Amino acid sequence: MSKIIYRNVSLYFRDKASVFFSLLSVLIVMLLYILFLSNVQVVSITEQIGATANKNNISYLINTWILAGILSITTVTSTLGALAFMVNDRENKIIKDFKSSPITNSTYPVAGVISSFIVGLTMSIIALLIYGVYIFIDTGYLFSLIIIVETLALIVVSTIMNAALMGLLVSFISTNNVYSSASLIIGTTIGFVNGLYIPIGELPDKIQTFIKLLPFAHIASMFRQILMKDSIPKTFDGAPVEAINTYKEIFGIILKWKNESIAFNISLIFVIAVFTISIILFFINFRRKREEI
Repeated sequence: MSKIIYRNVSLYFRDKASVFFSLLSVLIVMLLYILFLSNVQVVSITEQIGATANKNNISYLINTWILAGILSITTVTSTLGALAFMVNDRENKIIKDFKSSPITNSTYPVAGVISSFIVGLTMSIIALLIYGVYIFIDTGYLFSLIIIVETLALIVVSTIMNAALMGLLVSFISTNNVYSSASLIIGTTIGFVNGLYIPIGELPDKIQTFIKLLPFAHIASMFRQILMKDSIPKTFDGAPVEAINTYKEIFGIILKWKNESIAFNISLIFVIAVFTISIILFFINFRRKREEI
């Protein structure tokens, strides 16, 4: 299995297009916020806590919010990008070689999920390091050790969930053209689902409800709760509790269901449930596809 995993990971990093598309949505988010969208948060925050708010703290707040969104996106796009080999193997009939080789039925799909996880974990940690350095340069703030550890733990959980979910999706795709189209659609829309382009709290109620039924919004919310532990108290120091709660709700730091806040542990359980269901369905569908070959 280790050789199959090494082969899959190598194929991903050799394919510059896959790496590019994995990072495309991240680059889009960064450019949009640098050029246009950061002002939306600045206006919202200053309206709630006054024009005398510390600009450096506001910058720290916005950057931690962006980083949370970037990580929630990267764990999706990189795991999906890493699974391109599976579609290519199916389209070019390479899967037949694995079928005729002396490996168990579960070796290939298990290796696929693990490969996707390794790629997603690597890309997400790189994103955390790069943007973490940028935040330090821009604001002078460093993350505490507990925030780093909790963020890395959530990256692991998020990446393994997305590896299983994207694996399930890819198991239904048989051609590279369809895969490329699906990757492009997911890469460009995930920012909306995670509430990056338009804050979740500003969307119509029905759309908010739909988004909260998806695991991606919960992952983004959990990343925000961890990464913004310091930036929110610093920025809203002395502000009314109502102002803080309003900000958290509008910008998707806290998700609500029927006017009740969804606890971090509930979101985590939901994400684990999605992983469990996805991995079971993935193996079932892969086994069915294998028998059709």
